[in-house]
Amino acid sequence: MLRTPTSHPDVWIERPDILHVTMRGTLDAAEAAPLLAAQLEAGGTWPHAIVLCDVSRLEWMTMPARQAFAATRNAGPPRAIVVIGANATLRTIADLLFRAVQALRPAHPSPTRFVRDLAEARAVVPELRRLLGAPQR
Repeated sequence: MLRTPTSHPDVWIERPDILHVTMRGTLDAAEAAPLLAAQLEAGGTWPHAIVLCDVSRLEWMTMPARQAFAATRNAGPPRAIVVIGANATLRTIADLLFRAVQALRPAHPSPTRFVRDLAEARAVVPELRRLLGAPQR
């Protein structure tokens, strides 16, 4: 696995189509903006993206931060999201956020999976590629 850095230390690329994102502490809108910008800059020209988002160290995401993530619904390629390590509260919030994004972006499905760790995340990547219409590897 070749780890390619981006403009943000908590976002990195795994070619050909995976973005790794780490969220930690309390995430507010000011912290969300550069995370989102790095993701869009890194994968914005790809035909699709799979975002592996590690939230195991995320304590809370403010409403403005959630709104910032939802606002990217029409930016960038179709993408699948794999949420790694979410506690029950964060999982509920993430699920609601992804449902809202899906309702606002029906032309671009965003399949979402919740998993415990990176090994489980990697295991769902082939299914997500298939759902996004990507060539199988």
